[in-house]
Amino acid sequence: MGRYTKKDAIRIVSACAKQYREHLVNRSLLFLCMDKHGKADAIEFTFDISNFLHLTGLKLVNRKWHGSSEAGSKDREISASDFYEKCLNYKLREDDFYFSKDGTTELKLDVLPSLLTKNLTAKMVGDFHSDKPKLLTEKLAGGQVACMGFTSDRKTGRFVPNTVIKDDIRKHTCKPLRVIACYRKNRGDSRYGEVTYLASGIDWDTVEYPAEYTYLKNFLLVTHM
Repeated sequence: MGRYTKKDAIRIVSACAKQYREHLVNRSLLFLCMDKHGKADAIEFTFDISNFLHLTGLKLVNRKWHGSSEAGSKDREISASDFYEKCLNYKLREDDFYFSKDGTTELKLDVLPSLLTKNLTAKMVGDFHSDKPKLLTEKLAGGQVACMGFTSDRKTGRFVPNTVIKDDIRKHTCKPLRVIACYRKNRGDSRYGEVTYLASGIDWDTVEYPAEYTYLKNFLLVTHM
């Protein structure tokens, strides 16, 4: 028997759905990173309601669910968005889901609450490189205890979250970059306007921002005046 019961899982994912809404839903995070030679680069991640299910590790039972009145009177398969709505409104039931047989669901539930913050508590970002062929992801953001994986959305080209790993990011990336700053914006905004993380010990006068984000350097100076 696993460490978590279904009641435990419902409690955790319901709380996490609120965290996800508060910090990440319909928002983008921009991580400004630096390599060991001092060269700066940036990567953007975007978060949608439909991404939440993948982060929990729970598997949906293949059954019909009667949705909201806006969805009409016909029953339909539970979608990832339905799952998020159920979690958020404390309507998720034990017969809606099951745990993955390989034990990864419990590992994800262990660390998911710590990752759903306005900067993912990420200290490093890197390209996924691992000996786990079943784990399909492209980018990782995180630290020595846990990290979140991202994959490119084929329709939009945006990097969106698709997994959570309870492990040191350095074991699954090749030459991860240090996160020196994180910025947040609503997905529809053209520019970032909020700093959610700044690393200590950085000489910001020497940091060369990528051309697309040079405006953030002036924004950073304003926030420190």
